[in-house]
Amino acid sequence: MFFLSFIIILASCELFTNGVEWVGRRFNLSEGCVGSVLAAIGTALPETIIPLIAILFVAGEAGTELGTGAILGAPFMLATLALFVCGLSVLAFRKRRGTNALHINGKLIRRDLKFFLLAYGLAALAAFLPSDMKLVKMILGICLFGLYGVYIWYTVRTGSVCEEELKPLYLHKLWRRLVSGSKGASEGSEANGSGVYRPSTALIILQVFISLGGIILGANVFVEQIEALSTEIAVPVIIMALLITPIATELPEKFNSVLWIRERKDTYAIGNITGAMVFQSCIPVTIGLLLTPWIIDLNNPVEALEAMALGIALLSGVILYWRSSETELSMASLMLGGLLYVVFFIMVLLNV
Repeated sequence: MFFLSFIIILASCELFTNGVEWVGRRFNLSEGCVGSVLAAIGTALPETIIPLIAILFVAGEAGTELGTGAILGAPFMLATLALFVCGLSVLAFRKRRGTNALHINGKLIRRDLKFFLLAYGLAALAAFLPSDMKLVKMILGICLFGLYGVYIWYTVRTGSVCEEELKPLYLHKLWRRLVSGSKGASEGSEANGSGVYRPSTALIILQVFISLGGIILGANVFVEQIEALSTEIAVPVIIMALLITPIATELPEKFNSVLWIRERKDTYAIGNITGAMVFQSCIPVTIGLLLTPWIIDLNNPVEALEAMALGIALLSGVILYWRSSETELSMASLMLGGLLYVVFFIMVLLNV
């Protein structure tokens, strides 16, 4: 089941990246809108649903710990391990790509990082406010929700439309194979006098929803198997929430970015991660601020690890912002995320 869920996620991500690219082409959306908003929100669904279920339906302190750890762990994983996987992908495909760096729209990436640093910085600040300031935390949570709305509005209105050549829509290819003769060549596509390939809008949207369903299904099965394994080896709930669950739920972002790096669509690849960082620092954090105490006590060793995860995620965001230029992001800058993850992992082992 573990490996089957892995395959489901990988196949669904391939369908999703293909479908969301065609959504951008059909509606003339910018690179930032496709990578940082559509792809980021779609692949962020699994890790958003998990803490909500944990907080609302898992009884007692365990539910709060699991939910809070998952909320804090998602941006941490994106800012460390996901970036490291991107760096490995650049290394693995360097011959195919002919470069050791990502060629990006630096303005879009830096814009994402500005929103992330502001939102996650406010979330970190709220975690150290006294428990009697619950109203302030609730107001802050609502403000973060509004901030994400501003981010979407700004992203949709700025940036240039990507004109790169796209692969044929997979669902349209399947339809043509299922339908024989001349009818099969035209079904599922729209007439175009210039002869340009254009799959129908209905098929594009259908493929995106099918792939999202596969991503959510695969991620949930993956998490169930990891939770079963953690029970067998007696791993504490909060450690699972910080280290194990986010690895599973962040797989869609990692796989999507790997696929886009392979195809030299670097702004999509890194925007998928930075856009998810913005989403995770706004929407799930709002859930935490509204439904949990959202307090970190540095005298508690486990909660001190949560504070460390917050700090590392913010540090990684600052480094990424500093290292990204207008057109390029080096492989070394991405690999640094792996080093930060190893540091945190060692600290966890020393304190468990």
